[in-house]
Amino acid sequence: MMKEKKSVLRHACILLVTLILMAVLAGEIFKPKFRNDNYWPLDVTYQSFYEMEKDSVDVIFLGSSHAISAFSPQELYDECGIRSFNLGSEEQSLVVSYYWLKEALRFQKPQAVVLDTVVCFPFMETPYNCNEASIRKSIDPMKWSSVKFEAVRTIGSLDPKETLASYLFPIIRYHARWNDLSLSDIRFFTKENTSLKGYAVLSEDTSDTGFEPLTPKTGVTPAGMQNVMRTYLERLVQLCSENGIQLILVNTPYVETTAEVHQAVSDFAEEHAVRYVDFNEASVIEAMNFDFPHDMADAGHANNFGAEKLTDYIGRILLESGVQGREDAQYENSRAYCERQLKNANLYRIQSFSEYYSAIDPDDYLIFMTWSGNEASALLGIEERGPAALMMEDGNTQIFREPHREFRFGNLMHIALESDVTNGRIRVYDLTYERNTEGLQVVLLDKEKGYVIDHSVFDASGNRIQ
Repeated sequence: MMKEKKSVLRHACILLVTLILMAVLAGEIFKPKFRNDNYWPLDVTYQSFYEMEKDSVDVIFLGSSHAISAFSPQELYDECGIRSFNLGSEEQSLVVSYYWLKEALRFQKPQAVVLDTVVCFPFMETPYNCNEASIRKSIDPMKWSSVKFEAVRTIGSLDPKETLASYLFPIIRYHARWNDLSLSDIRFFTKENTSLKGYAVLSEDTSDTGFEPLTPKTGVTPAGMQNVMRTYLERLVQLCSENGIQLILVNTPYVETTAEVHQAVSDFAEEHAVRYVDFNEASVIEAMNFDFPHDMADAGHANNFGAEKLTDYIGRILLESGVQGREDAQYENSRAYCERQLKNANLYRIQSFSEYYSAIDPDDYLIFMTWSGNEASALLGIEERGPAALMMEDGNTQIFREPHREFRFGNLMHIALESDVTNGRIRVYDLTYERNTEGLQVVLLDKEKGYVIDHSVFDASGNRIQ
């Protein structure tokens, strides 16, 4: 009888462990992935952070997407020799900033923290001042430790819907995604390039010309900070103080910044004896030679040109405040990759096809084209006339004359090319890129990243069609 009880208990334990492992695996599959997101690839950000050598990061950037696009660790290293990492995330609540700094201190000993303050003020009617998706994007990738348990308990105390169980077993939260699953969800162990160290390269130029630089005034009534945000801003000040870290508060260029917001952060900084740099101030804008329409991707996010100026400016402040630069292979080895991403970002600014085509390295991309008209094919220097399509891989070119051609790349990616006189379609995965005019269309897929990084259309004379 005793042996039977032990056997039943052993089988029950095996079954329980199996069920737990299955729940964990299902959670990893169902959990949303943010690897191949051109703008905010947060899974890559946190994977990259955990790969950094211990005690090799001297500056940590925290904050919302404004910070992600504003501060480039590679630029800071190349210009100032300072080793940094950008731990910003979309709509990053200061609750998240606080716990990610605590998590960072398990692995690094930063000399300074640069904190974006845009989320200090009421943004959403939630206790943590952002939506649930933004909390999940930031906390799900964090490794389990006492820090993550504390973070999840805090989030749950602010919002009872956010339960510990749903973080331990994400399948509880994400089970309804079954109809949205794709190959990228199954390939959750895929290794991604992490050389950008949290920075997101934005390439657009904003059409917003409503930005007005601030000139500080006396007698301005400070804007009211969101209560929980102020509490965690104070805790961040205390955490930095306890660890001998210099805290710098910043506000990146933003159309909606006001004198009242500036005054509120300025008063807080003075009260707590920390530095505040408002990049919206007229004197700072002038010192950086910052041109809002040219240097911003939209009303609140810097493009790659703006990020260079913002990063260089904060770099000079960090050097003046005593942060020391040092050589590090982690940054030396990532330079070429980062330069390539900046080159990718600028492709859409090239106005002539000949210059565009010469800027493309066939070893780096899968190149797809559709065209119509004799003039368009002449741009490529080929004999094919009329509607046609082309795929170039590793310098090998295939030309298709049939109106519709489908094939697979690497047994994973479905490609379809269509071309007629006035239309051309290129479908990669489930996304379709189209031209609705005569001319030549180009779609570039970055082979290392695994997704499309540019879509451009040129007329028969080789001029870009906006």
